[in-house]
Amino acid sequence: MKKALSVFLMTAMAFGAFADEPVADVNIAEFSGNASVQWGVDLDTMKTGFSNDYEVKLKLNLLNNGSKSTTGDGVWGELVLKTDGDSFIGWRNGGDTDKMNDDAFGSNTGMDNDLSLKVFVDTAKIHIGPAYIGIKRGDTQTGELKMDAAIRSADDDQSKWLGNVGPDKYTQGIVLGMDTDIVKVDLDLRSYAVDKTVPSKDNTSNQGDADVVIHEITHQYTDAYAAALEAELKGDGIGVEGLSVKAGASFNFAENFYPGNYAAWKREFASLNAKGEPTGAQRVLGYSASVGYKLGLDDTFYIRPQVGFTGQTGFFKTEVGNETLNATSTSMDMAAGLLFGWGEIGMDQDAGVYYLDDDHAKKVSPGVGVVAHIPLPYSAKMTQGDRTLKSKEYNGIAARIMPSFYSGELVPGLTAAAYADIVIPNTGKNETEQSGSSSSTTTYKAGEDKATPIAFALGAQYAIPVGEMTITPKAGVRFANAAYVDYKSQGFFGEKDDGVFTEMGKQQQLDATAEAATKYSLKSDGNYMNLKLGVDVGGLIDNTTLSVIWQTQNILNDIDYGDGFGPKLGTLNFKAKIAL
Repeated sequence: MKKALSVFLMTAMAFGAFADEPVADVNIAEFSGNASVQWGVDLDTMKTGFSNDYEVKLKLNLLNNGSKSTTGDGVWGELVLKTDGDSFIGWRNGGDTDKMNDDAFGSNTGMDNDLSLKVFVDTAKIHIGPAYIGIKRGDTQTGELKMDAAIRSADDDQSKWLGNVGPDKYTQGIVLGMDTDIVKVDLDLRSYAVDKTVPSKDNTSNQGDADVVIHEITHQYTDAYAAALEAELKGDGIGVEGLSVKAGASFNFAENFYPGNYAAWKREFASLNAKGEPTGAQRVLGYSASVGYKLGLDDTFYIRPQVGFTGQTGFFKTEVGNETLNATSTSMDMAAGLLFGWGEIGMDQDAGVYYLDDDHAKKVSPGVGVVAHIPLPYSAKMTQGDRTLKSKEYNGIAARIMPSFYSGELVPGLTAAAYADIVIPNTGKNETEQSGSSSSTTTYKAGEDKATPIAFALGAQYAIPVGEMTITPKAGVRFANAAYVDYKSQGFFGEKDDGVFTEMGKQQQLDATAEAATKYSLKSDGNYMNLKLGVDVGGLIDNTTLSVIWQTQNILNDIDYGDGFGPKLGTLNFKAKIAL
């Protein structure tokens, strides 16, 4: 704590040199807490027990959010210093604990703190009219796009359906550009900065061959450069309010950092991707484009279409014996979405209903919409001497379609939300052609004769005023079929562990030798469903909420093999929660 405040005081003194800019502003941004006791019964075993829960949140703001900028006309220098809204020390404790014995009450013994002061130089430019040259935080990648939706789930990195493409780790350099009311153009020219961590052997220690990790500082002199060009057409400047059109491209000029010594490069700098290719050893061309538009229908309703595209082509060349090996590879992705909305886009809150609360849903937009992600086939070509190898590969997913709905305040007292994930499996064929011979194809078996992977979650609650009290019935259901869970377990989605469709219980597994297991490439012999019903009563006792909650594990697992995951009646809990 003393160290954190020392850093704060030094920062405050630095900003004290400016007038009307961010200054020390110590105040409590958030101080809240609650404690609850819950008694419940497992309806399958009829065993009972208590559970206590505590939670405390404290955010101590240290610095106003804001920036300091120089201004000028004609030819002038711009310097932008920024802070952001995370300039606070935060403490939090609470939640369930898996600890036993003396550590069983760890959630109520103290608070961890995190100093999160973000004060940085954002921009330093020399302006010549609408043009400029200088330095700016950034890199030479392009394309990241998070689609606006009624619900952004915790799956897939908050609906970031298009990630950055192009050469990465090129961060040091300059930017040239032009910014007008109609168009904004940035040209980045940057070099690769090496910040490597390598294991080595410590021969001087008594541990023999134990690995010792060596951290080397950023190395400036890599002789490796990349450029990125990004442009945006501003709809407001051409009289089309709400329109944004963006495009970008990036490329690195060095084939590798040790020409003629690829083995040394790979050993010291490169890692291999999922296909066994060296990342960064090749020239990489990244390209992207996106269009978004918000069309107001009246003072309340609007439609928001979006479409985006990213692609990356790699060029690799090395010497193999007396021959030159050349290889190219291309991967592309598309995403599209349509939101019919009636409120603020991207509200920083969850949906507030069972299965779409807490960490399951991060941002919401009152409305109904759909987002589709379409990964295109990966293609590659390799030539060495008079030999040529061409291939096209599918990753198992032709498209993912995510409909969602969030009611917002459309009906007073009612909160309703729904989110679904529908996977269209690939039924294409991987193709390989070598040295002009007839093409050979292999069927992508995981997508054939298989149920469409699908999952959905929906919930609703309705606050009913009754005199001094508010009674809020709640209900939620969550479903995922076996095909969806198996796709997820095989890593096709890559989302975080706190996604909507995690911890849904267990299901009996197919015998690996069974005909059905071979035919459908499935592991689970059935689907998954959870139910949750409850009612909250507030106002009967000041600052206290009384609740009754019934919830289940996977109610579709109807065979008990003695592992405790057979038929489930669920759990019934009675809860009292006191909150500030």
